[in-house]
Amino acid sequence: MPIILLHCGWAPPPWTNLGTVKRSVIFVALAAVGLVGCSVIPPVDTPTPSVTPSLPAVSLSEPGVAATVVSELVAKAGTNLAIRLVITDTTASMTFVQDEKALTIGWLDGVVEPQDSDITYVGQAIFSVDSFTLNDVGQMFAEAAALTGSDAKQELQINEYNTGRVLMTVTTSPESQTIFFRQDATIINWLSFDTTAGVSEALRDVATGSDVIAIGLNDQGLYADARVDSSTIERIVRPAKLPAYAALRSASSDLAAFNPNVLDATMLASLLAEKAPELSGNADATATWVIDTRDDLGAPTIRLTVGLTTRVYDLTGTDITDKIG
Repeated sequence: MPIILLHCGWAPPPWTNLGTVKRSVIFVALAAVGLVGCSVIPPVDTPTPSVTPSLPAVSLSEPGVAATVVSELVAKAGTNLAIRLVITDTTASMTFVQDEKALTIGWLDGVVEPQDSDITYVGQAIFSVDSFTLNDVGQMFAEAAALTGSDAKQELQINEYNTGRVLMTVTTSPESQTIFFRQDATIINWLSFDTTAGVSEALRDVATGSDVIAIGLNDQGLYADARVDSSTIERIVRPAKLPAYAALRSASSDLAAFNPNVLDATMLASLLAEKAPELSGNADATATWVIDTRDDLGAPTIRLTVGLTTRVYDLTGTDITDKIG
């Protein structure tokens, strides 16, 4: 608001020796007529304080941003080895081990500083954050939301999943189904074992060695057995909605190993999609199958079981039950 200032010069009049009453009357008269001999100082506008616009929050979902932020965490920690990495749309944190203790540092609005954490180091798998693809966290969030139907407060975590195996997961809050990703940021899909795509992905996940002696499907998922030594069998199982996991058991087997690459995913999918319903007369029939070399025909055979019925097929899907003694 403009402020008007008046500057007035005044000298005592010659009648200053008049009585108090007379002087008062004269001053009142002057006030009524107006001030005399005053100059007006031009109005000055009071400046309006300027408002500095706040910078928009950095989104780690944008391509390349999360990878840059993680590199800042690594620089602050002085190591790229961690036991846990967490990324949201606006924050990131890294937990690493120093002198056998877990320490956590966090990133927020460009500032990296230590954070309080309840994480304790108890021998968790240590991984290199550089071995995980974090170029487009937003794409991972989008793929996870497409499966779960929720994108509320999504959080990407990297830590140990099973027996030293480290994976990336995306969760939401409130909690929804956890979605898993591989090191290269490809999603671990939810599978249907009556589809070519589902069987193909499961086979890639479980048939990782050259000493496979059996591949099958049961109520836990699609699995592969491999001989570790003369008294140990390793089973890798790929459930429909979870990553593959491994378990060892004490057992011996004289089954010959075979190359899983000879298997036809489309034909194996048809075991559930077509052959099981044909055997049971029920489109929703529960079935299991196993592939191994027990029949000693020079190639693996497939045993499909529905209820109390079992049929044997060759790798082309031809029923050879009557040829098996």
